[in-house]
Amino acid sequence: MFSTVFLKSLTIDSEKQLRELFATDTLYLAQGATLTVEGEIALGPNVMFEGANRLAGPLRIEQGCQIKDLTLGKNGNVRAHSVLSGVTAGENNLFGPFCFVRDGCEVGSNCILGAHFEGTRSTFGSGVKISHRAFVGDAVLGDDTIIGAGVVFCNYADGKRLSTTVGAKVLVGSGTLLVPPLSIGDGAVIAAGSLVTRDVAAGAKIIQKRRTET
Repeated sequence: MFSTVFLKSLTIDSEKQLRELFATDTLYLAQGATLTVEGEIALGPNVMFEGANRLAGPLRIEQGCQIKDLTLGKNGNVRAHSVLSGVTAGENNLFGPFCFVRDGCEVGSNCILGAHFEGTRSTFGSGVKISHRAFVGDAVLGDDTIIGAGVVFCNYADGKRLSTTVGAKVLVGSGTLLVPPLSIGDGAVIAAGSLVTRDVAAGAKIIQKRRTET
């Protein structure tokens, strides 16, 4: 990692300047791109910046990440080989490794959007935890909601983009498919492997019957 402390806000507008400030030739800034930094910023090798970016340290962006139009608050950690494009995020967030978050996603604070996660056109409240291997598209997730591994928000139907709203403190078990348009109320629990095609009331528990082989 290459770390530099910026005592006041500084906008970097050339690759040469970026490399001089971090004393390495393994960082990249696209032509016309900018990087506004403040606080302690730690960057791994082969990080690429495009568009207009704002980073508030302390934070880390690990090796091989591709960053475009990112606003990231203090204590952010972008783990290796992640792609963040068009994302606005608060403080104390963990991304990746190998995650892909894009197209206007808004992330609160204290969130985990973890390994091999993909998100697009969605809003994540503070405290959302999605540790690995899930897809969230065209959705709004409330605070402190937990999404299990392999959950898919099925955001297209009949050639149209559809949306899902998930309340606060919802638990969605691994391998669940959410088919919009869909609304899930606060505090709902959806068991692993469910297929959800209808709205779920606040506090409800969805446990679908499993076929058993004899």
